[in-house]
Amino acid sequence: MLTRYKNTKGLILDLRENGGGAVSDVFNLLSRFVETKTLVNYSRIKNGLPRNAFSAAEAVYVSPHNGIRYKGKVAMLTDRGTYSAGSFTSLATKALSNITLIGDTTGGGLGLPNGGQLPNGWSYRFSVTQALTLDQRPDYENGVPPDIHVLIDWNDRTKDEVIERAMVELL
Repeated sequence: MLTRYKNTKGLILDLRENGGGAVSDVFNLLSRFVETKTLVNYSRIKNGLPRNAFSAAEAVYVSPHNGIRYKGKVAMLTDRGTYSAGSFTSLATKALSNITLIGDTTGGGLGLPNGGQLPNGWSYRFSVTQALTLDQRPDYENGVPPDIHVLIDWNDRTKDEVIERAMVELL
């Protein structure tokens, strides 16, 4: 894809209604948009019973891909349906000056999940990590806010205001 679009004025990546995926995909994707190893956030692991029992925060970096990288502007679209790996991607973009988040706050899900099934058939799932901002705060546990807040007007289905705003930002 980047070979075909490497000379464009900008790219739009639409993460709206993205329920998540593999966290490794976050790094595979973002590695195409950085030129140097870049600190994108911090992470810590839950390690005890008290609510705030966590390990020390560890730095999380994105390293440049060895192949083609995109050097232009990128608009990344998010909404309340963007969760998990989509929220991790959104958090990481806060450290990347060439990517602008446009749309609505993500749905959250900034912890790596663990879970299982109880003998009665019920399943459970909980976060075993906590993602922190560059200043090591857990500010975005309930969602990563966009850089530019734009909502779709559901009364006018002839256009997508979020994509239209992204195109303006990329010109």
